Amino acid sequence: MNTITHFYNAARGFNLINAAVSGLHAEFTSVAPITDLDKAQIDVMVASAQQLIAAAEALKTVQYNPTPDTP
Repeated sequence: MNTITHFYNAARGFNLINAAVSGLHAEFTSVAPITDLDKAQIDVMVASAQQLIAAAEALKTVQYNPTPDTP
């Protein structure tokens, strides 16, 4: 199977997201207070994360259905 590349790419993406969240935390802690626009953007992040969780959970139930070879 060639799934390791997909898992690696997902892990890289999660690392980028974690870094962005940490940066936002630092920003809100010591640079400027959180705004209503920031809160709206956080809501978008949360909704995207929830969709990703649902899609990842759904992967557990994918049924193998290979494409038949065509001559």
